[in-house]
Order: sequence, then C-alpha cells, then structure tokens
Amino acid sequence: MKTNVFLKCSLLAAGLLCASLFPAVAQAPGGGGRGGTAVLTQEQRTKMRETVQADLAPLMEKLAAAQKEAAKAALAENASEQTVKAKIEAVTKIQAEMALLRFKGVKAIAGGLTSEQKSQLNDARDGGYMALFGMGGGGRGGRAGGGGGGGNN
Repeated sequence: MKTNVFLKCSLLAAGLLCASLFPAVAQAPGGGGRGGTAVLTQEQRTKMRETVQADLAPLMEKLAAAQKEAAKAALAENASEQTVKAKIEAVTKIQAEMALLRFKGVKAIAGGLTSEQKSQLNDARDGGYMALFGMGGGGRGGRAGGGGGGGNN
C-alpha cells in the first residue's frame, strides 16, 4: 500500500513539475533568467524557438495527454506498478522526442555561438543543457521577473 501512495504522489509531483516547465519551453527555448540561459542572445533564442515551434505544440499536447493517462492509471483503484510503469514510459518517450526536436533548434544556432558562449555553457553546472534544450529554470512562460533585458550577454 505504501508503494501505491508513494507512486501516486511522485507521479502527481512529476506531472505538476512538467506542466509548469513546458509552457516556458513553448514560449522561449533557453528561457531568460538564471544559470546558462542568460548565455544566449535574444536572437539566438528566437531562432531556436522558430525552428521548433510548429512541431513542438503537437508534442506538448501529446505529452499532456500521456501525463493525464499516467496519473489516471496511478490513481485507479486497482492500479498496478506494471500498468503505471508503462504509462510513465510513454511520457518519457514523448519527452525524449521533444528533446530531440529542441536539438534541431540547438543545431540551428550552434555555428553562431561565440567561443565565450560555448565556454560559459560548458562551465554551467548542467553543461548548458538547460539553456540549450529549453528546460531552463528562469521563467514561467519565458517572462519571469518582467523579462526586462535579460539574456543578452
């Protein structure tokens, strides 16, 4: 019984976390706040966003549906670990598809990164992953903190 409660709480927390992160991804890959996200210029973030925008929205809808299914499976009265695991794996697969899509955006700007930007990304705690793959912590909706001028280093 403790496993079911833990699994339900974990799944709910993961779903809420993902739900809070993905609107920021849709608006501004690379974010515009803390960590490595400020390394990219506004033009670079715009180019990344334009590269992936059309394909990202359907994946986000697909992800939201998969997350709902996983939560529904976890909250079912007769929930089994095997069933919930399969639903979570479906969520993870979509997240991987989204990361590969964002890679197209990274590829679109990679040649234009300065050596200073590359160095800053490499020195970031996450190696620049958050800045480049749009999972950045800086902003909800890409505009946290007013969005005033951040990100043009």
